[in-house]
Amino acid sequence: MLDNKGLLIAIGVTLVVAVGLGIAVLNEEPEPAPPVVSEIEIPKSPEPEPEPEPVPEPEPEPQFVEVPQVIEEEPPFILPLLDASDALVRDALVSLSRHEGLHRWLAADDLVRKFVGFTQGVSEGGVVRSAVQVLAPRTGFSAIRIADNEYMLNTASYARYDTITSIIDSVDADALVDFYVLITPLVDQAYRELGMPDSDFDRVLFAAIGLLLETPVVEGEIALQRPVVMYEFEDESLESLQPAQKQLLRMGPSNTKRIKSKLSEVARALRSAKSNR
Repeated sequence: MLDNKGLLIAIGVTLVVAVGLGIAVLNEEPEPAPPVVSEIEIPKSPEPEPEPEPVPEPEPEPQFVEVPQVIEEEPPFILPLLDASDALVRDALVSLSRHEGLHRWLAADDLVRKFVGFTQGVSEGGVVRSAVQVLAPRTGFSAIRIADNEYMLNTASYARYDTITSIIDSVDADALVDFYVLITPLVDQAYRELGMPDSDFDRVLFAAIGLLLETPVVEGEIALQRPVVMYEFEDESLESLQPAQKQLLRMGPSNTKRIKSKLSEVARALRSAKSNR
């Protein structure tokens, strides 16, 4: 057991230690409190508005570039030689008429020369039969005997010329004249071969057409007489006609009218073509 002295010493020491500790505690500076950081809300920058999507530019309208049309010029037409012109004439005339009988006409040779020779003869009132022998009807002329030296032209013989008239009437007059103008150099050459001083064959053609257009159209019966071998018209006004006109007269009134009508068309087309040259 501790004596009182020792107890007092222990209590004293304890008090000293306690006081020291208290002083130490009191003298110890408190650790500063961590500074209070006030959070300042920084305003956010406004997000930039999205840029508008670019408006697409309208697509340009297609430009139609007009390409100039290249027109190929046809090579100039070259006429054949006169001696080699039959094929050209046949092809052209067949295209001017759909009449099947035309092929018989075109069976001859030297068509341009025959046309020129026949037209030249008609312009002077004659008929160059050698030039148109292929056109002659297959049956001969006929007359009906009434009494001694009195005859009547047989109207049934008019039918011999129905085919030739139909062929002539079927031809396109304007196209025919166009072809005539095309082959005019060949026609002029053939005309010069006849030894004619006047080289204007158009004048000859108009003269031939004009003569035939003056042929009268006789309706009804036609009286004939036969003084020797050949028949003659009893009517002096008919007998005095040119041989080319009398030939047209023997074709009958219906055929004569149709041929004269076509000749008038050709004459008009030819005048028009001459004025445009």
